[in-house]
Amino acid sequence: AHGIEPLLPFDILLAQFLFPDVAGKLSDADLLYMRASQLERRDEDIAHLRQRVIDARFKSIADFERRFANTIHDYNFQPGALVLVLNKKIEVGTNRKFRPRYFGPMVVVRRTKGGAYFLAELNGVVSRLKFAAFRLIPYYPRSRKTFKVTQFVDPADLA
Repeated sequence: AHGIEPLLPFDILLAQFLFPDVAGKLSDADLLYMRASQLERRDEDIAHLRQRVIDARFKSIADFERRFANTIHDYNFQPGALVLVLNKKIEVGTNRKFRPRYFGPMVVVRRTKGGAYFLAELNGVVSRLKFAAFRLIPYYPRSRKTFKVTQFVDPADLA
């Protein structure tokens, strides 16, 4: 199969087998001894490779967060916050230039454990849809007035 590397008991960092140079035919005892010495290091090699993979993953995460620090936002909207919702339907259209990019404002009703939000219209109608966090941006009203969710939504609907 293409693209599949075999799992061999050798040191990946040095890129050499734990096998001495072979100049000719080996006896069965010599071959058995060399294979046993390879297998002795297998657990150490796998543990070392596992640690290198974990370190590379964390380094990649840190690099990603550093490169995109200006575009990554975790708003964590509280109930009662006003938000705008990204209109995902216009992304595939050819006439998207003239369509509204965001819907809203809408009121945050609650956040689920997975990070999605339940929203309500300003007239109190709660949407049955869940909205992903990446689709929401804060709405900055002209006044700093805050709203209670119970102004828009019946407290029984919050459960």
